[in-house]
Amino acid sequence: MTRRGRIVAAVLLIGCIAVVGRLVQLQILQHGHWQTVAASVQERTIELPPRRGAILDRDGNLLAFDVKAIAIAVDGYNMTKPATLVAILGEELDRPTGEIEDLVYRASYFTWIDRRVDLDTAQRIERRADEAGIHGLIFLDTWKRRYPQGSLASNLLGFVGTDGEGLEGLELQFDETLSGIPTRLHVLEGADGRTYDVEVLDEGTPGEDLALTIDAEFQFICEEEIARGVDRFQADAGMMIVLDPRTGEILAMAQDKVYDLNRFWTSTGAQRQNLAVTYQFEPGSVFKVFAGLAALQLDLVTIGETFDGDDGILVGGHVMHNSDNHSFGTVTFAEIIEESVNTGMIQVAQRVGADALRDTLARLGFGAVTGIELPGEIPGILRPAAAWTDLDLAASSIGQSVAVTGVQLAAALGAVANDGRWIAPSIVAGSQKATASTGIGAEACATMRDLMRLVVKSGTGTYAAIDGFDIAGKTGTAQKATPGRGYVDGKYTSLFTGMLSAATPEYVVLVVLDEVKTTPVWGGYTAGQIFRDATERMIHAERIAPTFGP
Repeated sequence: MTRRGRIVAAVLLIGCIAVVGRLVQLQILQHGHWQTVAASVQERTIELPPRRGAILDRDGNLLAFDVKAIAIAVDGYNMTKPATLVAILGEELDRPTGEIEDLVYRASYFTWIDRRVDLDTAQRIERRADEAGIHGLIFLDTWKRRYPQGSLASNLLGFVGTDGEGLEGLELQFDETLSGIPTRLHVLEGADGRTYDVEVLDEGTPGEDLALTIDAEFQFICEEEIARGVDRFQADAGMMIVLDPRTGEILAMAQDKVYDLNRFWTSTGAQRQNLAVTYQFEPGSVFKVFAGLAALQLDLVTIGETFDGDDGILVGGHVMHNSDNHSFGTVTFAEIIEESVNTGMIQVAQRVGADALRDTLARLGFGAVTGIELPGEIPGILRPAAAWTDLDLAASSIGQSVAVTGVQLAAALGAVANDGRWIAPSIVAGSQKATASTGIGAEACATMRDLMRLVVKSGTGTYAAIDGFDIAGKTGTAQKATPGRGYVDGKYTSLFTGMLSAATPEYVVLVVLDEVKTTPVWGGYTAGQIFRDATERMIHAERIAPTFGP
């Protein structure tokens, strides 16, 4: 062998030794390390949410449910033609180019693009990517939330975020029940970024369904009528509640501000707020019902007993007035309720006293949360009787210096309708709610309902009357207080509540309007007409049978 040949052979031998040494190092000495690296590149474990439980109304109508969808991710290292991919994803998902670029160009083997893409859109993305020769996209089966009624009951239902967790309303309150247990997948990818194998490690468990007490038809009617009423009377806001006083079940909880649950990200905070549990207000003359009940329960007044109903009564150095400074002359207790006479009710409350009146209000649930299955409920304001002045006693009897929520007020009126038994309101079917005796007798409640009949028949609530129906009702118009300014002219909360039928009520309907801008602002004229229009439609839905009073 020539000298030149020996040199070439030596070089080849050294090269072979180096290659063998490197293979020994990689395959034997560093086998565990490189196996881990390879697994991190080609294998990963992913969690996907299971089918979320449906939400249904009392008749089984779907309000929220899951449909099959596709979760899309991208392998940032093995992806090809990123600029083309960004354009396709931005167009199909209707998302900003910059947002998609941040995800596609991220230095990661697995980055979520969208976890809930509808099937048609996902199929178009996959087809367009294949036609463009794009690799690196990952498609996985999953679920997407649907709200078939759009904005119906949006303030109750709430919505689910991109990660599958409930973010508002019942979706948030019952997230653990609805969400179930995630599915765990083992995903194997090739060097070209394609997914070659998906192994199910844990099937997971679907979420449980949630049945509500809501009647979808009643809810639809109430939402339409409260929105129409807010527009008609140029109010800032409005709410409406329908309650079954015998069970505490909420049949409708509506407001004028709603939003499309299928596009929840376009909503505002004001639209998402549930006024019935998060907004407190002074209830005005509707509170005469409870002050009057306290007097009846304690045998401190009779229906025909007379009082001075003239305008102007001096209490604690302050003169309190009737609506429009009207003087009624001598009035009976029945007429105090019928015509909503402030000065007369103040005299009745002075007989009752702060301790007894405050105790009655507390027994009816004021000053405490009702426990309804909705997030964000506030307790309102009912200060201890020891802190009441003579002026506070007088003001409380006509629904001022106290603050309530819509659901609180509806539940308290439900106790009057239910012969004195207060039942915690519920919005979830089958909830085990405790019934608490209010200590108000059935006789006192029946008497008050008789007086409330007069309100609708010939008093301040005649606009709420419906032919063929025996309705017990009460109006309220509370002047609003502003921090630092006290009660302000022109700012009112206008209310009407009605019970059907008066003798044995099956429904309590409450309407509340905030700051009506038209005239007159009175609750009987504004909220009373909304009550009438909505209730007539519920009657035509053949859910409420006619009743005739004596």
